[in-house]
This record gives sequence, C-alpha cells and structure tokens, in this order.
Amino acid sequence: MANETRVNLKHLLEDLRDAYASSLEEVVITELVANALDSGASNISFSCESQGRAFRCIDNGEGMNRAQLRSYHNIAATTKERGFGIGFAGVGAKLALLVAERVLTESRGKHGTRCAAEWHLQNAYRAPWKFVPFSGLIKNGRGTSVTIFLKEEKSPLLDVAFVERTIKRHFYPLIVEHAGIRKILSTLYKKPITVTLNSRIVREEIGMSQDFSVHREKSRSIVGAGFLERASIDRNFWARFLGREPRRPQDAGLKISTYGKVIKGGWEWLGLSPKNPEYVSGVVEVPEMSQILTTNKADFLSDGASLKKYYRMRKAVQAAVAPALRALGESRDEGLDLRTPAAWKPLTRDIESALSEMSRQFPELESLVGERFSVANARRGDDGSQERNHKSEINITPSESRGGNVREPTDSERDVESASGGKTLDTKGDSTKRVKKPGLSITFDAFGEKSERQLLGKLVKDIVYVNTAHPAWQTAQDLRQDHYHVVITVGLLLAEEVSPGKSAGEFLSAFLSAWSDASRGSKRLF
Repeated sequence: MANETRVNLKHLLEDLRDAYASSLEEVVITELVANALDSGASNISFSCESQGRAFRCIDNGEGMNRAQLRSYHNIAATTKERGFGIGFAGVGAKLALLVAERVLTESRGKHGTRCAAEWHLQNAYRAPWKFVPFSGLIKNGRGTSVTIFLKEEKSPLLDVAFVERTIKRHFYPLIVEHAGIRKILSTLYKKPITVTLNSRIVREEIGMSQDFSVHREKSRSIVGAGFLERASIDRNFWARFLGREPRRPQDAGLKISTYGKVIKGGWEWLGLSPKNPEYVSGVVEVPEMSQILTTNKADFLSDGASLKKYYRMRKAVQAAVAPALRALGESRDEGLDLRTPAAWKPLTRDIESALSEMSRQFPELESLVGERFSVANARRGDDGSQERNHKSEINITPSESRGGNVREPTDSERDVESASGGKTLDTKGDSTKRVKKPGLSITFDAFGEKSERQLLGKLVKDIVYVNTAHPAWQTAQDLRQDHYHVVITVGLLLAEEVSPGKSAGEFLSAFLSAWSDASRGSKRLF
C-alpha cells in the first residue's frame, strides 16, 4: 500500500481564517465579493433564506468550466497573482466549510458550459465533493453561484442587517454615489458594480462633502480620488445639553481602498488628523496600492520596497487631504512651520559634514550619504583633465503634509543616470557631469501602527522616517529641542545599519562628536 501525506484540513482552514482580523462570516462575505469582482462580475447578488438556512451569492462573472470547477475544490489551488485584483483563491467558499453543512457551487462558463458540485467537511482530514446536476440558478450568460447551507439557524450570514453592514464596511467605494471614485473605478471595471441583497440594491448616499484627487508627485497624473464629509457639531448642541451622546459618523476617519475594497480606516495610518476626528469621515480609492497588499488583502506589506511605495503614496494622499481639511475648517495648526526646509537647512549641513567626516572611519556610510558634483566648479585642469569638486550630501525633507515641498528626480532623469552609470553628457561642451544622487533623506511621519508607535524612527533604504507620534518627539518640541531629537534618531538608526551586532553607543558617540564639531565650526548651535 502506498504512503500518503495527510493534511489536517480543518486546522488548515482555521489557520487561514485566523489570518484575517474580521470574523469568519465577514471573511466569507468579503471574499465572495472580491472573487466575483476578479472574475469580471458587474452584478453581485446576495440572498439570506432563513427558512432553508441558505446564504447565496450569485455573480455574472466569467464562470467556470468542469475542469476549472474541479481545480476550485483543491484547498491550495489558486490562479491569483500579486498586484492583480483583491480576491484570494476562492477562500470565501472554502472557509464556509467551517460553518456549513454543505456548499453548492454552480457555474456557467464559455460556450454555454454548465457544471455544479457539492462538498462538505466530513472530518478534520476529509472534504469530499462530487459533481451534481446543474439546477439553473444562473439563468442567462456566464456566472457563478455559491450557496452555503448553514449549520446554525442564528448564523450571522442569515442576518440581513449584518450582511449589509459588512458590504458597506468593506466595499464602501463600490456602493457610494461619488463621481470621482466612480471615475477611478471605471478604469478597473468595465461596467459599474451593482450589489443587491434580497433583491434590494445596496447603496450609500453622502451629504455635503469635500472632494479631492490624489496626484502622482512627478507627473501630476491622477492616481486616486476621494472625499471627506463632516458631521454637524452644531446640530448636536441639544444632545450635549441634555446629556445624550452626540451623533457621530459610524466609521469616523479616512478609509483607504484599492479596487473598491477598504484596507485601512481611521486617522492613524494617514499621519494627519482633523480638529474633531470623531466627526470627520471619508474614503480614498488608490488602485495602485493593490501591488503591495498582503496575501489576505487585509493590510499592506512591510518589506523595504513596499514600505517605500506605501509612504510615497501616503504622502500624495496627505497632500490631497490637507487642503480638504482646511476647506472643512478642520485643519489643525501643529506648528508645522517649524519643519519647513529653511528651518532645517542649518542642521542639514551640519549632519552632512559630520557624516562626510565619519565616512573615512565607516566606509559603509558612503552608500547612504551619496555624493554630488558642482557643475559650476567643474573645470579643466592644467593637464586637460577635468577636476570636480564634490562632497557628500544629505537632504532633510519634511513630508508634504508638514509644509515641505520636495522635488524628486524625474523618471527621465533616473533613466539617464541608470543608462550612463550616473553620468550625463554635457551638451554644451565635451565634459561630463554627474547627476545629483539623492543621498540620505529625512522625513517626518506619525507612525500609526501599534507595533511602531514606540519607535523613534525607521530607516527604509535611504530614507529616515522620524516618528512624530513618539512621546519623546512631543517633549522635544515642548523643550524646543526637536533638532537634537532628529540628530539622536538619525544616529541610532544609522548605527543599526552601519555597525550591526556592534555597540550602537560607540557609533552614536562618534556621530554626536562629529556633529558637535561641525555645529561649532559653522557656529550654528541652537
């Protein structure tokens, strides 16, 4: 008898369920919608049938043929690619096995092919399925129907109010009446998306709102759209007067979505907040963010390259949201003028000088500091060779939401530099000059994740992010020592990068000494 590898399917499904922050029933609903969207569906219809304990989702997507339906029952099978769509390998129907007596899937694919199959979780190690007769739930065209026959009569999947709340919470951009968001989504979906529940269209209307568009920093092309709306605080006067709880938006904060699916909510992720955060809500749709979604599509990846893209896009959203908050009268003055480029320029030069001096002792700094060549001073030597004056460079650049106005190299400039090994031809003469390398950049962000709030900052490739949500930053501002706080943060982060496994204190001591000498030499002590 041949040996076989046996997998505890129940534990596998439970582990998959635990990868999501939402309840199992919410995951089933959101994954059914996501996979319908990925299949090209424009109509997604839900029905809750309490009498038969059946929860059903029918879409008009591409459908499946018999071979595809066979593969569909493989727990590990998937045709999904990262960065394309928001579904995850038919997880909705698969996780439903944990709460279902049986799951019936019917589909109509290309050329009128029809097929149906039924499966259930028999025990921890077996999930048998079989082809069954096609019942005709899909009347015309292509599409797929998933019917979950539930074990419990009081399952949330039979609660119409629960299903509707879940759809609105996780797919708000799909059901809200907003021209800007619909225009962005029209580039992803050929037809407007309609979601129905027990034959009633699920739709959300908004009141007076402040619309905004998200622009790519370099080309100014539109990469996202959204809106903010503010609940009237004045209308809650009598509620407060009578000691009642004032009316607030159900989900205050700004949601960020991609392909119509909400990924995050609140204000912490944005690094900006209004004067009255509990009264302001909204959503922003940014399709490009799908490229850095985690496997369960519930958060963004945290590796270096993904974080860099995340912060770049968040910066663009901040730049769009800040004027909208001002228009609503919700912009809070946090002393942002302190982080203008002019205010930081002296400190920039001193850190630059300190790192340049230290690069002799720590050659690893050269890749982080970068270098620039002065075009004005490039000249020919006596022997006809070209001389160049160069020095290391570090840029302190506040995030756009904090008053900065930072220009990054254009795509064409990067292409030229890459093709020429960092050099470009001087068209006015026979000399060459180096394109300015960005070097180390420093920007400011309020870290919203709980696991990051106690970090002074983080180093992502060649960018230092100073955490303005850290209590020490607030204290430093109160004591007017925020410059020194930046120096300490830069030193500690560079110590981890330059001398891993060694004493961070030794590097920090050397860095502070070099910075102190540079500051005294320039007479820019503060």
